[in-house]
Amino acid sequence: MGWRATLVTRAVLIWLLAGLFGALSAQETAAIQGVVTDSSGAVIPGAAVTVTSLDRGVQRTVRANEVGFYSVPLLSPGPYKVECSSPGFAAKVHPLVRLEVGLVARIDCELAVGAVAETVEISAAATLLQSEKTEVGQVIDNKRIVEMPLNGRNYLELAQFTVGVLPARQLGRGYRGGQEGGFTAVGAHGAQNTILLDGTDNTSVTSGGALGWEAQAVKPAVDAVAEFKVVTNNTSAEFGYRTGAKVLVTTRSGTNELHGSLYHFLRNDRLDGTNFFANRAGAAKPPYRQNQFGGTLGGPLIRNRTFYFGSYQGTRIRLGESNVSTVPSVELRNGDTSKQPAIRRNIFDPYSIRGSGADAVRQPFPGNVVPRNLWDPVAAPIVQMYPLPNIAGRENDINNFFFSASQKDDADQYDFRVDHNFSDAHRFYARYSVRNQNKVDPGPLPLPADGGLWTTTRLDGDNVGANLGSTLSPRLFNELRFGFTHFPTRLDIPYKENLNKKLGILGAPGDTFGDKLDHGWTRFSPSGYAEIGARSFWPNVNNVDTLTAADSLLWQKGHHSIKVGGEYRRINVFREAQRFRRGQFGFSGVYTAEKPEVATSRANTGNGIADFLLGMASSAQYGNAQGENIIVPYWGFFAQDDWKITPSLTINLGLRYEVFKRPHFPHPEKQTVGRWLIPEVNGIPPEKEGMDFPKDGRDTGGRTDWNNLAPRLGIAWRLGSRTVIRAGAGLYYGFEDYLSNESGNFRTGPPKSNEIVVNPPRTNPTLRVKDGFPPFYTGVIPDGVSVTVTPYFRPMPYSGQWFFDLQRELPWDALLTIGYNGQSSSHLPTELNINQPLTPHPTIRWQDRRIRPRFTNVSLLENILNSNYNSLTVKVEKRYSRGLTLLSSFTWSHSIDYADEALFEGGSGRASPYELWRDRGSSSLDRRLAWVTSFVWDLPLGRGRRWLAAGPASWALGGWNVGAIVSLLAGLPVDHTFNVDNQNNGGRVRGDWVHNPELPASERNIDRWFDTGFLRASPPGVMSNAGRNLIVAPGLNNLDFIASKNFPFGREGRYLQFRFEAFNFTNTPHFGVPNTSVGTPNAGRITTADQPRRIQFGLKWVF
Repeated sequence: MGWRATLVTRAVLIWLLAGLFGALSAQETAAIQGVVTDSSGAVIPGAAVTVTSLDRGVQRTVRANEVGFYSVPLLSPGPYKVECSSPGFAAKVHPLVRLEVGLVARIDCELAVGAVAETVEISAAATLLQSEKTEVGQVIDNKRIVEMPLNGRNYLELAQFTVGVLPARQLGRGYRGGQEGGFTAVGAHGAQNTILLDGTDNTSVTSGGALGWEAQAVKPAVDAVAEFKVVTNNTSAEFGYRTGAKVLVTTRSGTNELHGSLYHFLRNDRLDGTNFFANRAGAAKPPYRQNQFGGTLGGPLIRNRTFYFGSYQGTRIRLGESNVSTVPSVELRNGDTSKQPAIRRNIFDPYSIRGSGADAVRQPFPGNVVPRNLWDPVAAPIVQMYPLPNIAGRENDINNFFFSASQKDDADQYDFRVDHNFSDAHRFYARYSVRNQNKVDPGPLPLPADGGLWTTTRLDGDNVGANLGSTLSPRLFNELRFGFTHFPTRLDIPYKENLNKKLGILGAPGDTFGDKLDHGWTRFSPSGYAEIGARSFWPNVNNVDTLTAADSLLWQKGHHSIKVGGEYRRINVFREAQRFRRGQFGFSGVYTAEKPEVATSRANTGNGIADFLLGMASSAQYGNAQGENIIVPYWGFFAQDDWKITPSLTINLGLRYEVFKRPHFPHPEKQTVGRWLIPEVNGIPPEKEGMDFPKDGRDTGGRTDWNNLAPRLGIAWRLGSRTVIRAGAGLYYGFEDYLSNESGNFRTGPPKSNEIVVNPPRTNPTLRVKDGFPPFYTGVIPDGVSVTVTPYFRPMPYSGQWFFDLQRELPWDALLTIGYNGQSSSHLPTELNINQPLTPHPTIRWQDRRIRPRFTNVSLLENILNSNYNSLTVKVEKRYSRGLTLLSSFTWSHSIDYADEALFEGGSGRASPYELWRDRGSSSLDRRLAWVTSFVWDLPLGRGRRWLAAGPASWALGGWNVGAIVSLLAGLPVDHTFNVDNQNNGGRVRGDWVHNPELPASERNIDRWFDTGFLRASPPGVMSNAGRNLIVAPGLNNLDFIASKNFPFGREGRYLQFRFEAFNFTNTPHFGVPNTSVGTPNAGRITTADQPRRIQFGLKWVF
């Protein structure tokens, strides 16, 4: 049995026992409720309400209670018919009620006296007004998902349609450049979002992905997603675990009719624009090919009872990459530097040194040639592994080697779902989603010389979900749920041979770990030349498994809908050892410089390759990192009462209690690392400062916070039939990240796990390649390492959220919403280097004033920061009718905090760990203005439309649809540095404020984006006074466009669709952030831009 089959078998067995655990609620379903009255307004207890799925023919019947109230929960999104009846009254039928994920549709029935056989049909659709629930969010329906232009066909990109939601990164990328984008919502960091796939957590656990790569473990194809809802504020008590937005995704299921699709989407460089800066430099576009193809199939296994749905999508991307680098010429690899550029030409004999200090001087090598008898027997053959220069005329100059390779990205996504109705009282579904993705990113040199950048990335994922919904009585409903997410990642190099052994490189820690990951070789970094060797951190193997078991109970009593439940999660985090496991040698040229202790001499004499041939390394960095394996349990319990006080007033009351258990080690015998204890953090006497080791697997050096009680309150007041006023507030606790520096709850670091940096004297080359890396001394903490400090107790991060909005129903099936959203978060995690000096100093170097001189950094991990967010929002939404759907969202907001979120590109450091107020400023995710408008319009020509309904003209001219996404986003704040460090405290130097850095629009351009003279140096020994994030980067104006035509075949619902999609249709440059190193020559310049226009063609056959 394969591992996937074993996984599914175990998952099903666990699900059968899931009732032993706590609960999760109906998070991806919908409901219909209302009041049944007669024409005088008197309630009709016992009236029958029958809800029928138009797709599946499944019926559910309930009866109004003693106050005339009825509710039909746990309904899958889709079209329904609602029929109300009672003896002595004419039945009333709502023939089409379309339910969206998370929607509670209000359908009141007023029955007139009449014969039982009489039926009154209501043609009006259910209102868009939300008078039953007080959460803030947006449903992205299937029409928008399927018809909108989507670059990469990732449904999650459409989350930006929600007010308060913004792309997570400067250029809308993922947590590390070029990956899938996440998003931020109403001031919460992207790592706090939750993505629920059919109720199963599909969120990457660690900072938006394993090592920050992705926002979700599996990525269902667009055609497999029925719809999804983004909830940004005031979620009910059934939601917890993270403080950010909740994305409720519902996958498609089968119906009574056989339906399916086949599609292929194509992109290539011939159709695309050229990057702004490549165009400016006259560079050609790199070759690009992207193919996305797949299909869906769904239908009945047993009519009206059992249904299936399956989906597959394959993605194949090839992107040409061109690299120009500097490699040693034939002469240089033979030791002759006489033809090298002037600053690398003159080399001196390291064995001829005389004098000391600044007077130390060496004699030149005759003819600037390193004699062969001095060559290192290990290093010299490695130098010969460099490729030869291939750019004519530049053999001995810089940038003399050109190499072109193709980036490869292959991904396959599978989704399978089965729905079964045991009876009207019991409904079951199960889904299994699989993702396989393999990327290859080339480096600047061909293999195996590598250049230190070649990377293969394996991103696989599995997500299993199962659900059993039961009607226990007319007033009592239960839902049992199980979920399991498996998200392994592996970053590696594209060859499997251990070259260290072959080349004679000794002492690399990774060669002795015994983990069968000893392939690759050490990285060598000669100054001024391309690196040679493999990436130092790879292989890097990670795995995160998340198990969820849940059950919930809904009881309807009078005007109350009471829901109680809980939730159990178990997260297993595993990482193989990494962190410089291969080691790295550096060659600065200092050992062939004339005067090694004089900076100008080091800059103008000596040669890195000459040092390399001699095997004299100026630095070494290597580590023996311990692999990490921790288990993190979680429990959550809730009670929610949706109280219908009057027909026009609803109160949502909730209370949630959450227990985030501190992690423990499943294999304590392997996790024998410790952490440093210091008096001011851990409260020990000064004489006891030292290492603290875990006693057993449960001793993770932290105490569980049992105080996480989260109340929720919401009020919805309906004023007439077209207006609703809503308000709400709640408290939300957030799960911490256990794989990045956001958490130090598990012990790691010296002495079992060390990262060693060796810098031998400039005058005495004691670090030789032939001798290998110096040995580790197990159990000893060497000088110069960094250690981690954590308090015994760290309160959990939490967020207070509140909102107010007014909804007004407009003509033409439209809704206007004007609102305010607020958020204040506390106990946010941070990392502080408390080994920095307490104060600045005018003359003594800060490195010589460290509080604990034997350590480089003493990193304190504490939950002490806070943030604040406020916004005004306006939204206009037109439901699809008369061939048009439109959604326009405007947000005016301001977010303030003290630090960037984990893995934020271009993140900033601290001015002082002892004066955090200096870092308080606009958040790095603070876009003040954002306006996103989208629409899809079915042009009124062709079959089933207003004009040209039949005939040849209908076939040729009809069936056209157009759509667009218009995004107008203000720029993001970015932090800066100043090149004169007079404060001398080891913190971030921002200089003294002189005036506002913003330039008038008429003076601002990409070569001078801000006034670089807005700072001056602080007086010696005085802290700088300029704040954080004072510079605002360029905004983004973007138009994505789609035009498609449907060619009908056979009966209704069968057609061939041709699609033309253009991303950044106007080819507007989307510039990156400017250089913010104030005082340097390139300060204020912008040298990067996001994608230019991209064109995609597609064919889709729908049947």
